[in-house]
Amino acid sequence: MPNQESYRLAFCKMEGAGNDFILLNRSKLDVEPDLGRTARELCGRRRSVGADGLILVESVRACGADVRVRFWNPDGEEVATCGNGTRCAARFAVEEGLTQEEMVMDTEGGHIAARVDGGTVSLRYSAEPTLRLDTSVAAAGGARSGHYVEIGNPHFVIQVDAQPDGPIEPECRPLRYAPEFGDDGANVHLVEVVDAHSIRIRSYERGVEAETLACGSGSMSSAVALCAAGQVESPVAVETRSGDVLTIRFERRDDGSFTLLELEGPARTVYRAELDYPG
Repeated sequence: MPNQESYRLAFCKMEGAGNDFILLNRSKLDVEPDLGRTARELCGRRRSVGADGLILVESVRACGADVRVRFWNPDGEEVATCGNGTRCAARFAVEEGLTQEEMVMDTEGGHIAARVDGGTVSLRYSAEPTLRLDTSVAAAGGARSGHYVEIGNPHFVIQVDAQPDGPIEPECRPLRYAPEFGDDGANVHLVEVVDAHSIRIRSYERGVEAETLACGSGSMSSAVALCAAGQVESPVAVETRSGDVLTIRFERRDDGSFTLLELEGPARTVYRAELDYPG
């Protein structure tokens, strides 16, 4: 039980294709902390656990869902959804005994169907992406063109001939704050087309404010945007910065819209632990 100074916070560290997360089972929390503050304090990589985000998972039996999932970026902002975070949350829910291997997950971005098969987790989205191809935004040195996609979160997809060797932050950070994206900004992705069914991606994520080793929703956004632009077809193998591959599947309707969007890839538990957390 908590005391006047601190209490024990049980958590699980997981990673999916290089995206790492801190996961909490709501039923095991003696006191639910301010989760925005918790994300800011625990996701720091030098003074705490370190992660690309914090995820709260709980069992529900309402609105057609089996579990409810909420997400916070390291800056403490809650976000509607997170592709690789949702995959980790699905495996976590099974390991915690909250649900079976096939489930429906309730997120602020809509319901997501998930299937856990050992170390591989697949998602199918009920929400459909919205796209604006060939969008021009203000950038240092002139305008920059890319594809704007929303799949729960906003993404700006830039096709490149080859991935840069060095850091992408100097190029991507100004674009993340481009005024055309409004106050929330957007995640920024540099995408290299390998062939009709494979791409390479490097991702700068808002809230993390740096490059991450993978981005699930960014990989989906890149696949559908480049399909709409005539560059790739489903299924699309996405080689992430970590070296892991995410597989994206979808169907494209005659009107050009996309449906039955799926994200598949690895998810694993790194460790479980407890820490003293201020009350």
